[in-house]
Amino acid sequence: MSKRSMHPSSANLTGIALALAGALAPTLAVGAPTGQGVMQGFPPAPELRVNQANAFQPPYLRWSMRHAREVSPTRGIGRAATPLTLTEGPVAALDQLAFSADHQPLTLAGYLQQTSTDGLIVLHRGKVVYERYMDGFQPGQPHIWASMTKSVTGLIAAQLIAEGALDPQRTLAHYVPELSGTPFGEATVQANLDMQVAVQYPAQMPPDLGLFAATGLIPRGEGMPGDIYSFLRQVQQAPTPAGQAPFFYQNGSPEALAWALRRITGLNWAQLVEQRLWSHFAEDDAYVQVDPLGTEMASGGISCNLRDTARFAELVRRELARDAKGDSFNQAVHSTFQPADPAVFAQGSLGPGRPGYSYRNYWYQKNDGDGSFEASGRFGQKIYINPRRELVIVKLSATADQARRATRADGEVNAPARVVDSPATFNSMVSAVLAVLPG
Repeated sequence: MSKRSMHPSSANLTGIALALAGALAPTLAVGAPTGQGVMQGFPPAPELRVNQANAFQPPYLRWSMRHAREVSPTRGIGRAATPLTLTEGPVAALDQLAFSADHQPLTLAGYLQQTSTDGLIVLHRGKVVYERYMDGFQPGQPHIWASMTKSVTGLIAAQLIAEGALDPQRTLAHYVPELSGTPFGEATVQANLDMQVAVQYPAQMPPDLGLFAATGLIPRGEGMPGDIYSFLRQVQQAPTPAGQAPFFYQNGSPEALAWALRRITGLNWAQLVEQRLWSHFAEDDAYVQVDPLGTEMASGGISCNLRDTARFAELVRRELARDAKGDSFNQAVHSTFQPADPAVFAQGSLGPGRPGYSYRNYWYQKNDGDGSFEASGRFGQKIYINPRRELVIVKLSATADQARRATRADGEVNAPARVVDSPATFNSMVSAVLAVLPG
C-alpha cells in the first residue's frame, strides 16, 4: 500500500455466463490469486492473458478494471481547461481506523486489502485528508466506474429537464419512436430514471450479460444482442399486479434514456458528458466503452482516475450547497436529491442491506439526516457524499462479483457473497470516518 506522493458456440457462452453468474464465485472470491503477472511479459504467458472470456474473473479482474480501454473499444471524454482544485488538508491517520463487519473487527487498511480496493480518497471540506493506492494502482491511472456511470447519465437528463428539453412525465417513446411497444418506451422518463419500469429480460440474457455482449465485453453467442440498440429491443413487458411498476435495478433504463438524450441534443453521450460535466472539473481525460455502432455504454462504461472521480463528487457536493436558479446544472443537482420514497426502494432487489435508502435519477439517497447520497458500481465502486459534514469518499476496487443478476423485479436478490463486501460494512467504515473527522 502506498500513499499518493469469431462467434462462440452456445456451450461456450453458457460456460462464460455461468462463471459470471456465480458458479465459480466461492472459489474466486476467497483465496484467489492477486493478479501478479497478468498481462506482463513480451508476450504474457498464455495462462495470464486477459480475454473476453475471463476479463471479469479473478485474477484477471483487477487488470481489466484498470485497462478497460484495452478490453473493448472506447470513446474519449475531454478534460477541463481549468480543473477543480483539490488542496491538501490536514492528514487524517486512518489506516488503523477501527470498525466492524457484522461484529467482526476490521481496520481501514485491512478492509481495503480484503475488498481488493485499488484506490481510496477522502475529501473533507474540499481538501484531501486521506489517499491510498493499492497493489500497483497509480495516481492518474484510469479505473472503470461500472454502474456509477448511471449517476452521470441521471445528472445529464436532469439538466435537460431543467432546461425544458426533456419532460419527465412523457413516455420515452415520445423522444425515441423506435422504443414504442417496449417497456422502456412505454414508461415515463422519470420512471426510467427511478428504475420503476415493468421489464422482463430473457432468461438467457440477464441485464448485465446482455449489455456486456452488446458492447463486446464478453463473447456474443447465438441470440445475444450485437449492439446496445438491439439489447433494448430484446425485452418484454413484465406483469404489474399493483399497477405501479416496482423498483427493479437494471441496465436497460439508462441505456434507453441515453438514446433519448442523443436524439434531443444531436450529440453523442460522450460529447454531452464532456460539454456539460467533464470540461468543468476534470484534470485528465476520461473514456467510455462503446458498442460496434459507436454507442456509449451509458449505464456502466466510464473510466477515469481516482482524483477526477473525487473532483466529480466534490463538484456535485458544492452545487448542492449553493442555490443558482438560472443555472440548469445547479437545478439538476437539487432536483436529483429531492426526497424519494424509501418504501418503493425497500421492496426491490437492492433493498436488503440498505435500510432506509431511496433512489432517484440513478443516485442512492441514504436518508440519514445529513442528506447523504451515493453512486455505486459493480466490483466495489463507491462515491459517498455527505453534504452536512462536507465529506466525500471515493472507493475504486476490483472486488470479485459473479452473482447472477435478476431478469425481473421478483427475481434473485442481489446480495454480496461476503459480509465484508456488503453495503452495511461500507456504511460502518463511513460512520467510523465521520466519528474521527471534525464536525
